[in-house]
Amino acid sequence: MRRTLSFYFWVLSLSGLFSPIAAQEQLPEENHDIPEPMVFDLVRELGARQGELEINVLAEFPLNNTSSRHIEWAPEIEYAIWDNFAVEFELPFEDGTLEALKAALQYTFGKSKSGNFIHGAQFMVEKIRKTDKWDLSLLYIPAYRFNETWSILAMLGLRQQVGSDSQNKTTTLLLNATIFAEISKRVTLGLEFNNSDPGNFDEEEELELLAMPQVHIEFSEHWSLQTGVGGEFTDSKVNATAAFRMIAEF
Repeated sequence: MRRTLSFYFWVLSLSGLFSPIAAQEQLPEENHDIPEPMVFDLVRELGARQGELEINVLAEFPLNNTSSRHIEWAPEIEYAIWDNFAVEFELPFEDGTLEALKAALQYTFGKSKSGNFIHGAQFMVEKIRKTDKWDLSLLYIPAYRFNETWSILAMLGLRQQVGSDSQNKTTTLLLNATIFAEISKRVTLGLEFNNSDPGNFDEEEELELLAMPQVHIEFSEHWSLQTGVGGEFTDSKVNATAAFRMIAEF
Protein backbone atom coordinates (compact mmCIF):
# COMPACT_ATOMS: atom_id res chain seq x y z
CA MET A 1 0.00 0.00 0.00
CA ARG A 2 2.85 2.36 0.84
CA ARG A 3 4.33 2.02 -2.65
CA THR A 4 0.93 2.40 -4.30
CA LEU A 5 0.15 5.66 -2.47
CA SER A 6 3.59 7.04 -3.27
CA PHE A 7 3.26 6.09 -6.95
CA TYR A 8 -0.04 7.91 -7.42
CA PHE A 9 1.25 10.95 -5.57
CA TRP A 10 4.36 11.11 -7.74
CA VAL A 11 2.20 10.99 -10.89
CA LEU A 12 0.07 13.90 -9.65
CA SER A 13 3.06 15.99 -8.57
CA LEU A 14 4.98 15.50 -11.79
CA SER A 15 1.90 16.30 -13.86
CA GLY A 16 1.92 19.73 -12.20
CA LEU A 17 5.62 20.16 -12.90
CA PHE A 18 5.35 19.32 -16.61
CA SER A 19 1.92 20.80 -17.33
CA PRO A 20 3.41 23.90 -19.07
CA ILE A 21 4.62 21.51 -21.80
CA ALA A 22 1.31 19.67 -22.08
CA ALA A 23 -1.06 22.66 -22.22
CA GLN A 24 -0.73 25.94 -24.07
CA GLU A 25 -4.15 27.58 -23.63
CA GLN A 26 -3.90 31.37 -23.44
CA LEU A 27 -5.42 33.34 -20.58
CA PRO A 28 -7.54 36.44 -21.02
CA GLU A 29 -5.83 39.78 -20.38
CA GLU A 30 -7.06 39.84 -16.78
CA ASN A 31 -4.46 38.46 -14.39
CA HIS A 32 -5.54 35.37 -12.44
CA ASP A 33 -3.39 34.49 -9.45
CA ILE A 34 -3.01 30.83 -8.49
CA PRO A 35 -4.37 30.02 -5.00
CA GLU A 36 -2.28 28.68 -2.11
CA PRO A 37 -2.70 25.23 -0.52
CA MET A 38 -4.29 25.24 2.93
CA VAL A 39 -2.14 22.79 4.92
CA PHE A 40 1.26 23.45 3.33
CA ASP A 41 0.89 27.10 2.44
CA LEU A 42 3.27 29.50 0.72
CA VAL A 43 5.02 32.60 2.04
CA ARG A 44 2.47 34.84 0.33
CA GLU A 45 1.31 33.91 -3.18
CA LEU A 46 3.86 33.51 -5.94
CA GLY A 47 4.57 36.93 -7.42
CA ALA A 48 4.00 38.81 -4.14
CA ARG A 49 4.30 42.60 -4.31
CA GLN A 50 6.46 44.68 -1.97
CA GLY A 51 4.65 45.65 1.24
CA GLU A 52 2.07 42.86 1.22
CA LEU A 53 1.37 41.64 4.77
CA GLU A 54 -0.53 38.53 5.84
CA ILE A 55 -1.38 37.21 9.30
CA ASN A 56 -3.01 33.79 9.51
CA VAL A 57 -3.55 30.81 11.78
CA LEU A 58 -3.88 27.16 10.77
CA ALA A 59 -5.59 24.67 13.10
CA GLU A 60 -5.92 20.90 12.60
CA PHE A 61 -8.31 18.82 14.74
CA PRO A 62 -8.21 14.99 15.03
CA LEU A 63 -11.54 13.31 14.31
CA ASN A 64 -10.52 9.78 15.36
CA ASN A 65 -7.78 8.16 17.45
CA THR A 66 -8.04 11.25 19.63
CA SER A 67 -6.30 9.68 22.64
CA SER A 68 -2.98 9.56 20.77
CA ARG A 69 -3.33 12.71 18.66
CA HIS A 70 -3.19 16.43 19.40
CA ILE A 71 -4.76 19.64 18.16
CA GLU A 72 -2.05 21.23 16.04
CA TRP A 73 -2.21 24.94 15.35
CA ALA A 74 0.19 27.65 14.25
CA PRO A 75 -0.11 31.45 14.01
CA GLU A 76 2.18 33.02 11.42
CA ILE A 77 3.03 36.33 9.82
CA GLU A 78 4.16 36.81 6.23
CA TYR A 79 5.62 39.94 4.64
CA ALA A 80 6.89 40.77 1.14
CA ILE A 81 10.10 42.76 1.63
CA TRP A 82 10.56 43.30 -2.11
CA ASP A 83 8.63 42.30 -5.21
CA ASN A 84 8.78 38.48 -5.52
CA PHE A 85 10.61 38.05 -2.18
CA ALA A 86 8.74 37.32 1.07
CA VAL A 87 9.58 36.14 4.59
CA GLU A 88 7.57 34.27 7.22
CA PHE A 89 7.74 33.57 10.95
CA GLU A 90 5.60 30.80 12.47
CA LEU A 91 4.92 29.34 15.94
CA PRO A 92 3.80 25.67 15.74
CA PHE A 93 1.81 24.43 18.78
CA GLU A 94 0.51 21.05 19.93
CA ASP A 95 -2.51 21.71 22.14
CA GLY A 96 -1.18 24.47 24.42
CA THR A 97 2.53 23.68 24.05
CA LEU A 98 4.85 25.61 21.77
CA GLU A 99 6.76 22.90 19.91
CA ALA A 100 9.07 24.82 17.60
CA LEU A 101 10.17 28.12 16.08
CA LYS A 102 9.94 28.31 12.30
CA ALA A 103 11.02 30.82 9.65
CA ALA A 104 10.90 30.76 5.85
CA LEU A 105 12.09 32.69 2.80
CA GLN A 106 10.42 32.55 -0.62
CA TYR A 107 11.46 33.92 -3.99
CA THR A 108 9.43 33.97 -7.22
CA PHE A 109 11.56 33.45 -10.33
CA GLY A 110 8.94 34.78 -12.74
CA LYS A 111 6.15 33.90 -15.18
CA SER A 112 6.05 32.44 -18.68
CA LYS A 113 5.28 34.79 -21.57
CA SER A 114 1.69 33.56 -21.66
CA GLY A 115 1.31 34.15 -17.91
CA ASN A 116 0.04 30.60 -17.40
CA PHE A 117 3.14 29.27 -15.67
CA ILE A 118 4.86 30.74 -12.60
CA HIS A 119 7.52 29.24 -10.36
CA GLY A 120 9.63 29.97 -7.32
CA ALA A 121 11.56 28.45 -4.43
CA GLN A 122 11.21 28.34 -0.65
CA PHE A 123 13.71 27.75 2.14
CA MET A 124 12.54 26.88 5.68
CA VAL A 125 14.32 26.43 8.98
CA GLU A 126 12.56 25.01 12.05
CA LYS A 127 14.10 24.77 15.53
CA ILE A 128 12.53 22.03 17.67
CA ARG A 129 12.26 23.41 21.21
CA LYS A 130 13.94 21.72 24.20
CA THR A 131 16.16 19.66 21.88
CA ASP A 132 19.13 20.24 19.61
CA LYS A 133 17.17 19.48 16.43
CA TRP A 134 16.90 21.71 13.37
CA ASP A 135 14.86 20.91 10.25
CA LEU A 136 16.15 22.56 7.06
CA SER A 137 13.91 22.39 3.97
CA LEU A 138 14.37 23.54 0.37
CA LEU A 139 11.47 23.40 -2.10
CA TYR A 140 10.89 24.17 -5.76
CA ILE A 141 7.37 25.51 -6.47
CA PRO A 142 5.93 25.25 -10.01
CA ALA A 143 2.34 26.35 -10.67
CA TYR A 144 0.22 26.37 -13.81
CA ARG A 145 -3.16 27.84 -14.72
CA PHE A 146 -5.06 25.92 -17.40
CA ASN A 147 -7.90 28.45 -17.74
CA GLU A 148 -10.01 30.80 -15.60
CA THR A 149 -11.26 27.89 -13.47
CA TRP A 150 -8.56 25.22 -13.19
CA SER A 151 -5.02 25.51 -11.84
CA ILE A 152 -2.43 23.33 -10.11
CA LEU A 153 0.46 24.05 -7.74
CA ALA A 154 3.21 21.65 -6.63
CA MET A 155 5.93 21.83 -3.97
CA LEU A 156 8.87 19.48 -4.50
CA GLY A 157 11.84 19.41 -2.18
CA LEU A 158 14.03 17.94 0.52
CA ARG A 159 14.30 18.26 4.29
CA GLN A 160 17.44 17.65 6.31
CA GLN A 161 17.52 17.33 10.10
CA VAL A 162 20.68 18.40 11.90
CA GLY A 163 21.73 18.74 15.52
CA SER A 164 23.15 16.50 18.24
CA ASP A 165 19.70 15.12 19.17
CA SER A 166 18.69 14.10 15.65
CA GLN A 167 18.41 10.31 15.46
CA ASN A 168 19.70 10.03 11.93
CA LYS A 169 20.66 12.73 9.45
CA THR A 170 18.86 11.06 6.58
CA THR A 171 17.37 13.44 4.00
CA THR A 172 13.57 13.40 3.72
CA LEU A 173 11.58 13.85 0.51
CA LEU A 174 8.76 16.45 0.59
CA LEU A 175 5.98 16.44 -2.01
CA ASN A 176 2.80 18.50 -2.13
CA ALA A 177 0.34 19.02 -4.98
CA THR A 178 -3.00 20.84 -5.02
CA ILE A 179 -5.61 21.09 -7.77
CA PHE A 180 -7.88 24.16 -7.65
CA ALA A 181 -11.25 24.96 -9.23
CA GLU A 182 -12.30 28.59 -8.84
CA ILE A 183 -16.09 28.40 -9.10
CA SER A 184 -16.69 32.11 -8.42
CA LYS A 185 -14.77 35.28 -7.56
CA ARG A 186 -15.05 34.47 -3.87
CA VAL A 187 -15.15 30.65 -3.70
CA THR A 188 -12.43 28.17 -4.70
CA LEU A 189 -12.45 24.40 -4.27
CA GLY A 190 -9.21 22.50 -3.80
CA LEU A 191 -7.86 18.98 -3.37
CA GLU A 192 -4.48 18.93 -1.63
CA PHE A 193 -2.15 15.94 -1.43
CA ASN A 194 0.87 15.97 0.85
CA ASN A 195 3.38 13.12 0.94
CA SER A 196 5.85 13.03 3.84
CA ASP A 197 8.48 10.33 4.27
CA PRO A 198 10.06 10.83 7.71
CA GLY A 199 13.10 8.77 6.74
CA ASN A 200 14.96 7.87 9.90
CA PHE A 201 14.13 11.06 11.81
CA ASP A 202 11.86 8.99 14.03
CA GLU A 203 11.83 5.22 13.72
CA GLU A 204 8.21 5.11 14.93
CA GLU A 205 6.97 7.33 12.10
CA GLU A 206 5.63 5.89 8.83
CA LEU A 207 5.31 7.11 5.28
CA GLU A 208 2.22 9.34 5.30
CA LEU A 209 -0.07 10.64 2.57
CA LEU A 210 -2.51 13.43 3.43
CA ALA A 211 -5.53 13.98 1.17
CA MET A 212 -7.38 17.17 2.08
CA PRO A 213 -10.44 18.39 0.11
CA GLN A 214 -10.94 22.06 0.94
CA VAL A 215 -12.92 25.20 0.21
CA HIS A 216 -11.51 28.74 0.17
CA ILE A 217 -13.95 31.57 0.87
CA GLU A 218 -13.02 35.24 0.40
CA PHE A 219 -15.22 37.37 2.64
CA SER A 220 -13.68 40.71 1.69
CA GLU A 221 -10.48 42.27 0.37
CA HIS A 222 -8.78 41.62 3.73
CA TRP A 223 -10.43 38.50 5.20
CA SER A 224 -10.69 34.93 3.95
CA LEU A 225 -11.14 31.39 5.27
CA GLN A 226 -9.88 28.01 4.12
CA THR A 227 -11.42 24.87 5.59
CA GLY A 228 -11.66 21.15 4.86
CA VAL A 229 -11.90 17.58 6.14
CA GLY A 230 -9.52 14.87 4.98
CA GLY A 231 -7.47 11.87 5.95
CA GLU A 232 -3.86 10.97 6.71
CA PHE A 233 -3.07 7.51 5.30
CA THR A 234 -0.26 5.25 6.51
CA ASP A 235 0.37 1.51 6.18
CA SER A 236 -1.25 0.80 9.54
CA LYS A 237 -4.09 3.33 9.97
CA VAL A 238 -6.13 6.22 8.66
CA ASN A 239 -6.39 9.42 10.71
CA ALA A 240 -9.36 11.67 9.88
CA THR A 241 -8.61 15.39 10.29
CA ALA A 242 -10.58 18.64 10.10
CA ALA A 243 -8.69 21.86 9.45
CA PHE A 244 -9.14 25.57 8.87
CA ARG A 245 -6.91 28.55 8.13
CA MET A 246 -8.15 32.07 8.94
CA ILE A 247 -6.37 34.76 6.92
CA ALA A 248 -6.06 38.54 7.22
CA GLU A 249 -4.28 40.41 4.38
CA PHE A 250 -3.15 44.01 4.31
